[in-house]
Amino acid sequence: MCGKMRTFFCVAGIFVLALSAVMAFVQQQNIKNQTILGMTAEQKLSDFDTLCSVLDESYPFWNEVAQSGIDKNEIYRTYRGSITNTKTDIAFFKEISYFLKEFGGFGHLSALDGHMYRLYMNALSASGSTLSEQEKRNIQPLIEVLTNAVSQKTYEFLDQSHEGFRSISGLKEEYQNQSTPANTQALPQLVTKFYDSPNAAYLKIDSFDLMNYKRDQGFLSEFYMSLKDIPYLIIDLRENSGGSDLYWQDLIVKPNVKESVTSERYYFFNLSGSNQDYISANGIYFEPISAVREPYLSHYGHLFSHYTVDKLSFDMADEPYQGEIWVLVSDEVYSASENFAMFCKNTGFATLVGTATGGDGGIADPMLISLPNSGLIVRFSAFYGTNADGSGNEANGTAPNIMIADGEDALEKCLELLS
Repeated sequence: MCGKMRTFFCVAGIFVLALSAVMAFVQQQNIKNQTILGMTAEQKLSDFDTLCSVLDESYPFWNEVAQSGIDKNEIYRTYRGSITNTKTDIAFFKEISYFLKEFGGFGHLSALDGHMYRLYMNALSASGSTLSEQEKRNIQPLIEVLTNAVSQKTYEFLDQSHEGFRSISGLKEEYQNQSTPANTQALPQLVTKFYDSPNAAYLKIDSFDLMNYKRDQGFLSEFYMSLKDIPYLIIDLRENSGGSDLYWQDLIVKPNVKESVTSERYYFFNLSGSNQDYISANGIYFEPISAVREPYLSHYGHLFSHYTVDKLSFDMADEPYQGEIWVLVSDEVYSASENFAMFCKNTGFATLVGTATGGDGGIADPMLISLPNSGLIVRFSAFYGTNADGSGNEANGTAPNIMIADGEDALEKCLELLS
């Protein structure tokens, strides 16, 4: 009996040792696969400090961060410690991403994973024939960041088929050949309906993505021509989180504006070495904050060094839609779709129905920076946009002309008002 017990424990011991060896090998192999650049702790810390310095100089939403009860300095201290403890490059990228998310996501603040990097490159490719020469010059600093040698090398090692940071080393081919659901689905299709009572047309646009521009251009032109005897057009943007301003400017406003209009907005920023080239490339004329009129000086004079006034003008269309345009909005309306909502509110181009929007309508695409050692790209809006009443657009969004009550549906409310 004792001999059998000794044999059992001997076999069990060998099994445990073998299992431990296998687990150690797998762990070591995983570390090897996730170490794509071989960054030292000093290089990681240098990148982190560079990022913090750029954010301190140029990120315009620190006031919103503080008002949300977030202690910036404490987060800096906490993550400076955790950054040095990351064992792999992928772990470092993830830690930077977690760090940025601590600040509430104001102004697009985030790190580009492989999937987002690919979306940027696809958008640049799709926009080549759409952008004017001036617009191409405006985005040149973004192109330079996306295509710098260090970043290109890093993103070649990152999985671009799925969201999140992971190395392609050791990644199964069938996984890479699959895509994030957002990639596998067709581009959002336009949805149209016609109502008899009230006599209204309905158009749902879920994205202002430039990749939809050419596909939607002809469809929308024919759709507008079909509305000659319809007094109301309802445009549903409730699930539209942005894209490109060119989409709504060229495909919605220019064909339908009934008279010459101008929308004016104030933007604020802190001019720094990290954003000067980006601002110059966008051809933005700016003045020192001391020259701004009230109430902006009282609100923002202590927060920013400079400001600019953006004026967006449109001439009357040749054959505009003559009926009333109503736009449905929600808190998912953000970025480029936010800009369209603000334009409608400021000019009376359309009546907004729904809830307050998500905010961050900007004067330019978010700024991109590349961290020097890792090539990891971080983005954020460099300009602090305001509403007509002087309030910050990122924090407050745009209030619709007609606010729905809790439990109400914006489309049902709109149809009720038009009946």
